[in-house]
Amino acid sequence: MTRLLLLLILGGVTTYYLPDSRLWVANITQPLWVPAVKWNTREEMKQVGSDVVAHERTTGSLPARREWLEWLDYRYAGEEMKMDSWGTVYELQVWSDSIGIASYGPDRIRSTEDDFYVATVRERDRRRR
Repeated sequence: MTRLLLLLILGGVTTYYLPDSRLWVANITQPLWVPAVKWNTREEMKQVGSDVVAHERTTGSLPARREWLEWLDYRYAGEEMKMDSWGTVYELQVWSDSIGIASYGPDRIRSTEDDFYVATVRERDRRRR
């Protein structure tokens, strides 16, 4: 345990004093920190999804695609709930029974392997049946 702590301290000092080594260390440690960042992003996406469904419940409609960014600005004062951990604005996707909040992942490119979505079930009006 002491050796591991010493290696972590040495790695931190090295990346601080040798800027060229930062990318190398980031690439090596990526498997450690990316899952934690994705978990945090998923939690934020769940909250955004819940807020969208609550908006639909109270107003009777979902935010329109053209108004999505304005809705995010109105709903959240800080930037942290509007964007994923990599600086890309969340995207809203709508299906008949649910909504989805999308993140393009670390590469910030749509339709790649690292994209992920969080779906939230929409509440249906029972009177329509």
